[in-house]
Amino acid sequence: MYEKEEEMLDESRKQLEQIEIPDQQITNAIQQGLLQAKNKKRKRKKMLWTFSVAAILMLTFVTSIRVSPAFASAIASLPGMERFVDLIQFDKGLEAIIENEYYEPIGVRQVKDDMTFTIDGVILDETGMEIFYTLEAPFSIENIRYGNIDVLNGDRNLSDDSSYSFGYVGEKTNRIVERFSFTFGEAKQFNSQQFELIFQIKNEKKTTFTIPFTIKNDIKKGKVYSVNQKVEMDGQKMLVKEITVYPLRVAVNIEFDEQNNMEILQFEDMRIEDEKGELWSSIQNGTSGFGGVENIERTYFLQSNYFKEPKKLYFKFDKVQALPKDESYLLIDMEKKEVLNKPSDGKLEVMNINNNSVEVKIPQIKEDHMYSLFGDAKNANGERIDTPSQSMHGDADGEYNYTTIELDSKNIVNPIKLYLYSYPNYLDGSVSIQIK
Repeated sequence: MYEKEEEMLDESRKQLEQIEIPDQQITNAIQQGLLQAKNKKRKRKKMLWTFSVAAILMLTFVTSIRVSPAFASAIASLPGMERFVDLIQFDKGLEAIIENEYYEPIGVRQVKDDMTFTIDGVILDETGMEIFYTLEAPFSIENIRYGNIDVLNGDRNLSDDSSYSFGYVGEKTNRIVERFSFTFGEAKQFNSQQFELIFQIKNEKKTTFTIPFTIKNDIKKGKVYSVNQKVEMDGQKMLVKEITVYPLRVAVNIEFDEQNNMEILQFEDMRIEDEKGELWSSIQNGTSGFGGVENIERTYFLQSNYFKEPKKLYFKFDKVQALPKDESYLLIDMEKKEVLNKPSDGKLEVMNINNNSVEVKIPQIKEDHMYSLFGDAKNANGERIDTPSQSMHGDADGEYNYTTIELDSKNIVNPIKLYLYSYPNYLDGSVSIQIK
């Protein structure tokens, strides 16, 4: 009954496996996504954790096309969604959204400069928006680049305090099926259910699309669990304040004790679990939270169980990355090319120091996941240094990762600090809290 859908999905997998994206194009795609998030970040002074670019994910995670017949059929019936079946299956919240018909088909299109842009469908909640689209032209549109992407709701630009990302297509094609992913800086209440998508394509004509669309579904509210429970892990104190479950993601709000002697970096295994042992873990294909090491209070995003009604629900985490506070950054004299401070365990090696960039080598932190290594950068005066790009790649054996961070040279006053955002050093212990 579902042989046709599975054949289509299997053919999509084969085509994706044959795509070769040059290293420089991958780097450019990552940099473009990071720059979009960085520009938005400065408006609200929060750090956004965006780890993935859709082009990378489609190559990294499309390993098995075997899906449930019901899910394959549901996806195949939605315009523009067939390309995302595997991506969605790596996010249980998105899968539940499709199964519970919270994905809303739109079908609005606009033609500009012989290009046709169609909003196939939208998923919207108080924390973000997923816009699935198709772009077509009678000529090749590979290597497409976008300028600012704005979503208006009445007189508000929802993009102003949001991070957003979009896919990248490197092979020759005249049809792109992709999505714009928005994560709002704070939970939104909407003026109406009328929206407008505005963006520009970076081509000679500076083609600009302005597309109004309407959301007919009721926008579901978050389910709030007030936790306010203090926990301690390897001597480090934290307050789990609140957990809110939305359709697109679960937001976990944690406050860290200022007296901690360790800087908490990444939670590699944070999850919620029901009484049957079903898990909803960290988001792998988009923004994973708000707040950097300089923030006492941070928000972490997990996959959503919004459409489940468990009798019991637990919040759990272990394998927490951390470093002593006085070792949680690199201190470098760029002019003298000297490393004045770094973690003492010897895992991180500074390979090159140039006029406005630093390259480091570090053991792979987590298999099949490449964390950004650095967060903020500051000069000797304590002023923030802009970092236009941060590129990452692994070695052939998968043993080490290499990161190069580029700095805005006009802000460099030596020595500079590069704050570590992730690192393979862990606290002992685990935490479990029953929230329902």
